[in-house]
Amino acid sequence: MKPELRTGDIFCTRNPMALGRAINQIQKFWSSDNESEYSHSGIICNPKGITFESLWTIRYSKLDAYAGKQVIIGRHFGMNQEAFDEGIRGIAKHEKQIYPFHRLLFHLFPPAAKYISSGGFPVCSELVCKFLCKAGLMPTWKGKNPDHVADMIHKWRTWEVVFEGAL
Repeated sequence: MKPELRTGDIFCTRNPMALGRAINQIQKFWSSDNESEYSHSGIICNPKGITFESLWTIRYSKLDAYAGKQVIIGRHFGMNQEAFDEGIRGIAKHEKQIYPFHRLLFHLFPPAAKYISSGGFPVCSELVCKFLCKAGLMPTWKGKNPDHVADMIHKWRTWEVVFEGAL
């Protein structure tokens, strides 16, 4: 069953490869709930599943790329077209930037990722959170990882789970 997508939904997915497993282990180590299932996140730009995410470069892609993979899709109750437009405009300058792999080192010790922004080059989850900040729905983005994003969707009252399971 395909989920009903809306502009401004966000998603997290699990990467079973070595990098994804390593990200989950580090996130679990630092996590207050001792859980970490997702190692990547992105923004859903329209109901057809066009995404904006930080892959090898920050670019538009398709949610269909995660077919068969574990995914969670969340929707903020305050998201509307105006908030989406503000948010996407606020992060548009990052399009085509190369993925900032060096920032992953800062995430080994999360306070470092929070305070050392490296010129504003966000990893995938920071891009999502920066989008939400620019949309006026979140106060901060630096140092946020995919586990933070998934926990927001699962646990914050301002969010609903639209879909969770194999896409």
